[in-house]
Amino acid sequence: MAMLKQDMKDFDIEQGPVFLRMIAFLSGAGSLGCAVYKMVHLNKAMSHPVMYILWGYIGVFALTTMLFEAKTTWIEKIPGLNKYQDMLIKHANFMTLMGGRGVFYLFQATLWMAHADSLSEIIYMVCAGALAFVGALHLAAHWGIMPNTIAQKAIATAEKVTGKDLNGDGTVGSKA
Repeated sequence: MAMLKQDMKDFDIEQGPVFLRMIAFLSGAGSLGCAVYKMVHLNKAMSHPVMYILWGYIGVFALTTMLFEAKTTWIEKIPGLNKYQDMLIKHANFMTLMGGRGVFYLFQATLWMAHADSLSEIIYMVCAGALAFVGALHLAAHWGIMPNTIAQKAIATAEKVTGKDLNGDGTVGSKA
């Protein structure tokens, strides 16, 4: 058991640029919010129990998204989350790769698209679109299509728009 714990500690999780991790975390939070909103109506549990269970799964997937995109120091401070992440690293190690998480995020997007059957459910379409966008970016980063310089340029542009230091380098916008 001690050897397994040491192997888990040595396992790295591929992390993208801070801005990509931030939008992935926020997409997961949005997905969690949508899942909780769907689950609040307990009468749906009686009339559509399978859908209710599916929303629970989507909520767990959203929490997992947030878990893998959060700072590792935050996760290590919470024993239950750390244990859950270690279990996922052991049994679903594709989640440690940006490409694996990209496919996972695309999968979540398809689950939300299955719920969006009219414009009145635009929030689920937005959630699906955000997860699909983040999934595509993760796949691109995994395959080296989105090199760090392009990511840094995107971050610099976002910093100029928001006026905030998003990547923690102490400047807003690009360093000239």
